[in-house]
Amino acid sequence: MGELISRKLGEPTRVEYLGNPQASQNKTRDGWLRSGDICHRDKDGWLYFDFRKGGGLRRQGDFIMPEHVEAVIAEHPDIGDVCVFGIEAASGAPGESDIVAAIVPINNRTPDIKSIFNACLDGLERNSVPGYLMVVPEIPKTASEKNLDRLLKADFDLTAANVHEIVNFQ
Repeated sequence: MGELISRKLGEPTRVEYLGNPQASQNKTRDGWLRSGDICHRDKDGWLYFDFRKGGGLRRQGDFIMPEHVEAVIAEHPDIGDVCVFGIEAASGAPGESDIVAAIVPINNRTPDIKSIFNACLDGLERNSVPGYLMVVPEIPKTASEKNLDRLLKADFDLTAANVHEIVNFQ
């Protein structure tokens, strides 16, 4: 896997981020447009998108894609919406995250936390299973419906009644 980069022969690639010349320069370093998309090539030469650079979480050396974890949790019958994000790892390891899944129960009913954790254990590699489930009334979104995980991170409190730790359900 590697980052997909490109350039048009004979012409320098230009990108301008308003008010951020350093980001503009990094995006087109050495005349190559750096997409930020991590891809792989199959044996026939076809390129496949794997994930967006910087979009994954690192846990015990593995890169975890929040979208993959969200897809498994979203299949649970108690879940109306989900947002997976990382918090600073309790281990203190630099660059590592503990994984939190903020969940919105369907029709404000009480979700079966143990069942949700079991679905994660069944549908995900062990290292991708969230360490915490945080029950929230809604997932904050941008105007384009992108999850605002930074707001959920700011509200995360390990001691809150709406936060459930996986070790309590194994």
